[in-house]
Amino acid sequence: MISIQRSSAFRLDSTLNADETNILRALASGHTDRQVCNELRINPDTYLRMMREMRERIHMADNVSLIEWAKERIKRFDQRSRPSESIGTPRVSWTYRLRTR
Repeated sequence: MISIQRSSAFRLDSTLNADETNILRALASGHTDRQVCNELRINPDTYLRMMREMRERIHMADNVSLIEWAKERIKRFDQRSRPSESIGTPRVSWTYRLRTR
């Protein structure tokens, strides 16, 4: 069973709220719509409405484009959070975690 913890994490975009960010992170990591709804306890109708609203705000034509956009944002954030070997700055830890039970 996959557990998606709700937590405050960096936002993919300033127009997205924490729940929307968690949804996109889960989808970007390969979870299905059904898994996201079950784990975050979101009604499927609410989920579909949220996906439509996110597509409109981010100006994406479909869910696949929206998820690809989220993957790119996550990838860029991850690269920025890795310190240079010479600097010695601690790595920023993600507060969003998926874990298997």
